[in-house]
Amino acid sequence: MLVQTDARRRITLPPSAGLNPGDALDLEILEDGRIMLIPVEPVPRHQLWAWTTESKEAISASLTDPRPSITVESAQDAAAIATRWAGED
Repeated sequence: MLVQTDARRRITLPPSAGLNPGDALDLEILEDGRIMLIPVEPVPRHQLWAWTTESKEAISASLTDPRPSITVESAQDAAAIATRWAGED
């Protein structure tokens, strides 16, 4: 598909591109001069910690934790569980 820039270097993408007004795109200029537009979902800065490799691995490991789930209803319950599980890493 051929598109042409206007006087302000803007292009109009057709509806068939599947983009909506306000969608975020990552613009990447390749070494050979090609331009790639990649749709992205921006992550708020305060949530970036969850997207680190270490955090994703810890979350995956916790989902496969063989220990049974326990409902904690009081501070005493939490302290007892913490004592019991201390050093299990």
